[in-house]
Amino acid sequence: MNRLKIFGGLLGLFLFSSGLAVAEEPSNAPDQPWMRLGTVSNGVLVVDRDLVINAALKHNEMLAASGAMRDAADADALGAMRGFLPQIQLGEYFMRSDDALNVFGFKLQNRGVTPLDFGITPTGFESHRINQPGEENNFITRIQLLQPIFNGGMGLFGKQAANAMGRAAGFEHARAKETIRFHAIQAFEGLTLAMAYEEVMEAAVASAEGHVRQARSMVDNEMATEADFLQAKVYLSTLQQKLIEIRNMMAVAGENIKLLTAVDVDLPLVTSSTPVLDPGHTIAPVFTEFFDPEAIQFRSDLKAQREKAVAAGKMVGVAWGGLLPHVNLSIQKDWYDLETLFGSNSNSWTLGVYATMGFGIQNISDIKKARAQSRAASYMVDFETRQAQVQAKEALLGAKAAHEKVLVARDAVEASRSGLKIVTNQYREGLATMVNLLDTQAYAIQAEGNLVQALHDFNVGLANLEFAGAVKPTNAA
Repeated sequence: MNRLKIFGGLLGLFLFSSGLAVAEEPSNAPDQPWMRLGTVSNGVLVVDRDLVINAALKHNEMLAASGAMRDAADADALGAMRGFLPQIQLGEYFMRSDDALNVFGFKLQNRGVTPLDFGITPTGFESHRINQPGEENNFITRIQLLQPIFNGGMGLFGKQAANAMGRAAGFEHARAKETIRFHAIQAFEGLTLAMAYEEVMEAAVASAEGHVRQARSMVDNEMATEADFLQAKVYLSTLQQKLIEIRNMMAVAGENIKLLTAVDVDLPLVTSSTPVLDPGHTIAPVFTEFFDPEAIQFRSDLKAQREKAVAAGKMVGVAWGGLLPHVNLSIQKDWYDLETLFGSNSNSWTLGVYATMGFGIQNISDIKKARAQSRAASYMVDFETRQAQVQAKEALLGAKAAHEKVLVARDAVEASRSGLKIVTNQYREGLATMVNLLDTQAYAIQAEGNLVQALHDFNVGLANLEFAGAVKPTNAA
């Protein structure tokens, strides 16, 4: 039957449009987690749109993870300073040897040489004292400072690349916030949509119950057949089943808001507002001239992609730096002792400048790889910019279409209500069949559902205008 197809279509449309997502940020935390969302009234938690958005921005775990990744990127940018800063190395070394040269050197180094070490004894010269001096210890305490002087630009370009990646992570976190805010709006509007569907179906069930009573009365008065009564009962049962499904969808929509905002509460959720179904209610239109082609430049995801392209370009400089000589300054001081750890019988200073240079197939490979990655990043910027332009236009067209659908759906609701009144009166007078009446009511329910869906799409579409970059964000300079 047509009415069964209509109900199936409405249900599918609701399922398609009520998908929800996840999100971080307010202060002055309430005493109870549920207070983040609204107030309790008559055993339900009445959630407010702004409170849902704020709770999602502050408490969503995925957004918190995004913030942690941004902090990690900032830490990498700070660590990139190592290419400019000196390194200090501390060491303590122990050496033990019976090699004649080393043993003599240990003693000489520690000012411990005696005539015996030259084989000179009171009884004469003994060469074995020189050749077989026995084992000797030596302790060396060393401090060394290494200062890069020139590293082929690897330090400079590496720092610039790390800074760019840090900025990219910041923009990605900002986009995560924008995404979470948009999903919070979707979540709230999804619950509002479910509540509006419930209102429509409750009215439909009440009307169908009236039809059942009317059909029973007319059958008793021999003004209708038993088949009319049975059709009315089957139709009522169908509506009651749909109402059960919609209430289940409401519960699921509420659970998604709890997930989004990290609020664990056993109360069912309802919204503080419902779509206005009055056909005479006005709604602000969306005009094409609202579209700003430059607005997409404010999208944080595009800013992040551009910074990644900058970082990739700097990595080409890092790769080239591997081919150039690296010059370093070294300052070293050693303390020596034959018997004591950290002793200082003697000491020495060493100052030096040394250079290293590596050239091989790996360096060439690194340069080619860095160049290719830089080109790829530039191509991605170009593509994602054009893709964002399409998304922005799509968002504007979607909002305009939703606005037009609201106007059309309101006319349809007004016409369907009038038509239902006419057919209901005709049925009472025997001028229409129960099939006519039930089909007319099904179309009236469809019109109400279409209006609810159109209002939901329009509200979400307005939020999507800024998210997609069709208009400049409210905080744009």
